[in-house]
Amino acid sequence: MELHAQIKLLSARTTFKARTGPVVAAGLAALVFAAGALGSPGLDVRSAGSGPITAGNAPAGPSNDPTTQQGQWFLDNNGLAVANSHEFHDNIDGNGGGPPNHLAIQGSFVNYVMAGPNIVGYVMNVSITNNTNLVIGPYAAQPNLHGENRGSSTPYVGTMFDVRFSSHWADDGVIGNFNAGGPNLVSNNPGTTFGESNSFAVGYDALAWYSHTTAGGIPGTIFQWPQGQFQVPTWDFGNIVVGQTVTRLLTFGLYNAVSNAAVPPASVFQGQDFLIARSNDIRIASYFQDDPVLNGIFDRLQPYPPGSFNFNNSQYGNSSVFFNVPAPGAGVLLALSGVLASRRRRSR
Repeated sequence: MELHAQIKLLSARTTFKARTGPVVAAGLAALVFAAGALGSPGLDVRSAGSGPITAGNAPAGPSNDPTTQQGQWFLDNNGLAVANSHEFHDNIDGNGGGPPNHLAIQGSFVNYVMAGPNIVGYVMNVSITNNTNLVIGPYAAQPNLHGENRGSSTPYVGTMFDVRFSSHWADDGVIGNFNAGGPNLVSNNPGTTFGESNSFAVGYDALAWYSHTTAGGIPGTIFQWPQGQFQVPTWDFGNIVVGQTVTRLLTFGLYNAVSNAAVPPASVFQGQDFLIARSNDIRIASYFQDDPVLNGIFDRLQPYPPGSFNFNNSQYGNSSVFFNVPAPGAGVLLALSGVLASRRRRSR
């Protein structure tokens, strides 16, 4: 049976695989620069000319918008390229966010997908809560791995439109179609051969653009790679109004099965949040990241995960949420359409 179909079938009928054993330790990294304004988690990520992000190494986006003046780009499964102008973060109370704090973007373990004694995937619930109305304290920002800086901007408050969730640890499920030269390579022979994440996404709706420009590249050698491409698995969450939570069940597979003795037991995942998306992560700052389930990486409600910034493992942001805001005048148009609709109903 084809691997993706097998993962989907097994994930539909699997149960929790509980064991006892130590949790694999994982370091969390952050380097914080304070922004000079109050902030909620909804921030503009369009580059200079359209927004507050200072353009870094080009191309930071596809050929139609290499300086990303329209924001974060995606390639939908139907072949349409679209951009989202804002990014949503899970900052906590006093650091640019508020209740539900780090659970504004939450990943909850559901179950392992088993094939005999081995793990071939897992299922995660991802929940996004719109708390953009909670403006408590200044947010932090920093240059990302592409040399882009976040300038101070007025945080957005209101309905988040066209919400998209991107996972930084999984590839697109096409063997060999991997990030050929990003900052967090997976390789059996580091420094000599390239590899790809062992985790892949199943049933995603789009691929987000990732630019791996600062890693360099030597023309004509094994270290030559493209400067960016659509490759980060992304799911649609629709529109989310203030105070609303939207949840989707996401499935991830493994190219190479993992022994259940080599990963944290399911019992230690209960009540834990796998997703970290603080405001000091601009767009998709590094890819691939470590798989949070296989490595036992949790968001522990710290303002910004402590430690020094690590180029290869920046787990202050292992996921991203992007959205759009209403175009100027859209509210007026919506209001007029509502009035006209009510008049039509009364005239019948």
